[in-house]
Amino acid sequence: MSSDKVSRREFIGKVAKYCGAGVAAVGMIAPMKAHGVADLDTPAHEGVWRMRDTQLMQYGEFIKNAPLPKDYFEKRPEMMIDGGAPVSWSHLHQNWYAEGNKSLLGLIMATELDKDLKGDIKRAMKLIGGFEKSLKKTDKILIKPNMNTGDPWPQGGTDPEFLAALITVLKDEGYQNLTVADTCGPWGPTSRVIKKMGYDTVCEATKTPLKTWEGEKWMNIRNAKAEYLGRIGGGDGTVGYPADLRNYDKVIYSPIMKTHFLGGITMSLKLSVGILHRADRGGQLHAFNHLFVAEQSAEINLPFRPDLIIMDGRRSLISGGPSHGEQVKPGVILVSGDQVANDVMGIKLLQEWYPNMAQNKIGMYAWYQKQILQATKLGVGYARKDDDLKVILG
Repeated sequence: MSSDKVSRREFIGKVAKYCGAGVAAVGMIAPMKAHGVADLDTPAHEGVWRMRDTQLMQYGEFIKNAPLPKDYFEKRPEMMIDGGAPVSWSHLHQNWYAEGNKSLLGLIMATELDKDLKGDIKRAMKLIGGFEKSLKKTDKILIKPNMNTGDPWPQGGTDPEFLAALITVLKDEGYQNLTVADTCGPWGPTSRVIKKMGYDTVCEATKTPLKTWEGEKWMNIRNAKAEYLGRIGGGDGTVGYPADLRNYDKVIYSPIMKTHFLGGITMSLKLSVGILHRADRGGQLHAFNHLFVAEQSAEINLPFRPDLIIMDGRRSLISGGPSHGEQVKPGVILVSGDQVANDVMGIKLLQEWYPNMAQNKIGMYAWYQKQILQATKLGVGYARKDDDLKVILG
């Protein structure tokens, strides 16, 4: 059969059937004019965790063809507060969900077939004392979901149904001043991800403002304690954050419990990549051939920490990630006020599902995972050891 009569998708399918999925995912670079770039809007291969190169090829191919402004990855002085001079600002606070020195973690099994997401969120929050421990009815509240890519949940970002349930529960309990905001990962612009995932439909239905920080002002902050972030190339620890963060009294994170092929995990610590300026993602976070992604992900949180974390672990990736990997269904929802406690518990839960610890970056003692180790070293979060956690099952 001539190669002109075989589509790339059909060819890859035939290779997967007759030659094995791993060969299909790589693309058999030379034969039959096939190549190694996977479809831009679907995972390269869900069951293969060794897809680092394929993910990076996808990213490179998208950037070449994406409808992005020319200055999308630049830090323009006119878009920076004070022309880019570091500003003094932080969103640091007590652990609202603590019992003495212990960080509270509420863990529930979601209802079968996700029939009652609103009830599940309420049930989880009740375990740690409710929304009222961290939120006031008068607060301006930012909900920051995961808007990494347009891939289906849990690969791309927060489940739109989960986001809708969270917004509805908050409004039902009297928290009316809500805003949903984020910036996406490499698959920009964020408006594309918002539409593909249906977040615009969710926010329209719930009458909740939805925004992306692309095109808005940013502020540079100098993180003196950072060891990697803002230091690459001889920097002083200065990186950019959305100036809009200053407009909120409280912040709720809604991450997904899953692995990341570069950072090991992407939960609540790494969710903060969405508040890092794109120029600093390329020039810092992913510099040095991605070697210090984990450590820098923790350091983004030095001036900023969410007040509440509601993590969706109903579906997870236990290898690869964030958009390519092996999917499982732990069926859990985890709530806390402590990023470190949340992510440590998330690692432990994923380890229970993981078939072969040698295959991923979370095979170690949870507190030794690079993001956790750097966070505890620099004082991000609150918990520092297992004795600092109190898990409440519901």
